[in-house]
Amino acid sequence: MSRFGTVLGQPVTVIDDAGPGLLVAVLADIDDFEVSRLARGDDWAADQVAMTQKHAESLLPAGARIALVPPDSWIVTLSGDDPGELMAAAKQYADSLLAAVGTETDVAVTISVSNPHAGPARLETATSEAVRAVERKLVGGGNRLYLFDDHNSAGAAALPERVEGDLARCIREGDASGAVDALRRWIDRVALVEGVTPDVLRRWIGAELLYALDVAGKRRLADGSADWVDAFDRLALDELLEMFEIHERSYLMLWLGQLLPRIVEVQAPQSPGRHVLAMVEQYIRDHYAEDLRLSTVASTVYVSPFYISHLFQRELGTTFLRYLTGVRMHHARQLLAQTKLPVEAIADRVGYCSPKRFRVLFKRTFNVTPTEYRRQYAG
Repeated sequence: MSRFGTVLGQPVTVIDDAGPGLLVAVLADIDDFEVSRLARGDDWAADQVAMTQKHAESLLPAGARIALVPPDSWIVTLSGDDPGELMAAAKQYADSLLAAVGTETDVAVTISVSNPHAGPARLETATSEAVRAVERKLVGGGNRLYLFDDHNSAGAAALPERVEGDLARCIREGDASGAVDALRRWIDRVALVEGVTPDVLRRWIGAELLYALDVAGKRRLADGSADWVDAFDRLALDELLEMFEIHERSYLMLWLGQLLPRIVEVQAPQSPGRHVLAMVEQYIRDHYAEDLRLSTVASTVYVSPFYISHLFQRELGTTFLRYLTGVRMHHARQLLAQTKLPVEAIADRVGYCSPKRFRVLFKRTFNVTPTEYRRQYAG
C-alpha cells in the first residue's frame, strides 16, 4: 500500500502490488467543480460526484484500481508488461469515461494519462506525471484528454503584453471588480501564447499580484521601495502561495475575486487628501530628475506646501524630501547596475547637480558608495 502526501492538494491511498511490470496512472478531474457547487448547491454536487464515480468504476479495465481524490477527482492505475498495450488501454478508458460523463451527467471531466513506469517508485512517478498533466487545463481548458509530455513543462514563453497600467488605474480608483476583470482578460490572452505552461502562468499572475500590493501600499522605505512588511501584514504571503495549488481557470477567477478586493480596499474609498497625495507622488515620479522643490510641486496641485508636508507625514510616515530622495535613489541604483554611465552623469540624471551631494545621500541610503554598489551588483 502506498500513501501519497497530496494529490491535487488531498491525501490519497492507492494500492499497488509493487510487482514486476509497468504501471500507468490515469487522473480524472471534474471541471469547474467548486464554482458549480457554489452556484448549484451541495446536493447537486454530491449527485454529480456519485454519478461520475459510478461511470469511472463501471468502465475500469480488468485488474485496474481506482481511488477517490476528494472532492471531485479519481486516480486509476493500470498494470501490464507491454507499454503499447498499456497506453492503448489507458487511452481507451479515458475516451470512454469522457463520453459517458459528457452524456450522462451535468458535468465534464478532464483526464490525464502518465507514461508507463517500472520499479519500486512506479506508482509515485506515474501519479506525479498524471497530476502535472491534468494541471495543463489551467491553460488549455477542460473536457479533454492530456497525455504527459515532459517537453511541455519547460515553459520557455515570453510575456507578450503587460497589464500593469490597467491594474494600477483600477487599484488607485478603488475599483476591485475592474482590477479582477483586467486580470481575467489578460489571463485569457496570455494563456493562448505558445509555450505557456501552468507554472509559467502562475508565476506571471503572482508577479502581477505583488505589483498590485506595491501600488496599493501606503508606506515606502527610505530608498523609495515598497514596505513589504506592511504589505504582508495586510495580505499574508501564504495566501498568495495558495494560487500554486489551483488548476482550474474558473476557480482561479473565484480566488482572484476574493483576494483583489482585500488589496484594493486599502485605497478605497480614497480621501481628498489621499487623492492630492497621489497626484503629488505621480508628479515626483515624472519630474524627479529636475530641480524639484516642495513649493513647485504644491503649486502644480494648487495646495499649500504645508498641507503636502502634512499629508506625507500622515499618510506615508515620511517627509517630502525623504520621499523624493527615495525615488531618486531607486533610479540611481538601476542606472548603476544596468549602465556604464559615470557616477557624475548618473547624479545629474537623477536630479543632483552636485556629484558630492549625490554620493553622500547614496551612501546614507544604502551604506555603500555608488562605486561600491556598482562593483557588487552590476551585471
